Amino acid sequence: MAAFLANVGVNASHPVSSPLRGDGTFDLLPIPEVEPWRPPMLRGWRNHAVHLDPDFTTSPATYGDNCRRAGRAYSLRGAQRGDVIVFLARLQPASKPAAFFLVGALDIDDALVDVTKDPGSGWWDANAHVRRARATHTWDSFWVFKGGTASRLLTTAILFAKTETETVLGPARWLEHRTELQTIGSCTRAVRRIEGRGEAWLRATISKS
Repeated sequence: MAAFLANVGVNASHPVSSPLRGDGTFDLLPIPEVEPWRPPMLRGWRNHAVHLDPDFTTSPATYGDNCRRAGRAYSLRGAQRGDVIVFLARLQPASKPAAFFLVGALDIDDALVDVTKDPGSGWWDANAHVRRARATHTWDSFWVFKGGTASRLLTTAILFAKTETETVLGPARWLEHRTELQTIGSCTRAVRRIEGRGEAWLRATISKS
């Protein structure tokens, strides 16, 4: 089995931030869709059409990505049932600089792969990729992963700073002209497959929150 680390939610390029409260609870704001809203897409912050992915608001939880076409998601093509996708997000505390935190996990139970046409009704119906494709009639070989019963958004966020990054990903180059946030963002721009000690740490850490 393996773990995958995926960076999700709005980032510094967006006009809003995912807020982190003093008690560790948070709101994970989804990225905006490129296309304007039309049903069955979702509306979100500032009335934008948003890409709610991962989606822990429905049962089962789902996560989709363009594993066939997008280099950032290439590693997910090797994901199997029993693997876990752990989600990392940039959160903004009220009075401190933004930082990265672990925010959720999807325990892979099944997958819908290389979707090039409407698959009909199924557990994938609420996923953002399916919603967008049905709205725009663009079926671009995306994948959708079905979460098992252990899948969840964390109650409180878990800091993922320099020490945690090197525990999971191994040694990184911390250049003086780059902030810690920038370096971690670069290291996690693509979905990373994690095995061995890093996988064990991710699974144990997520299970405690």
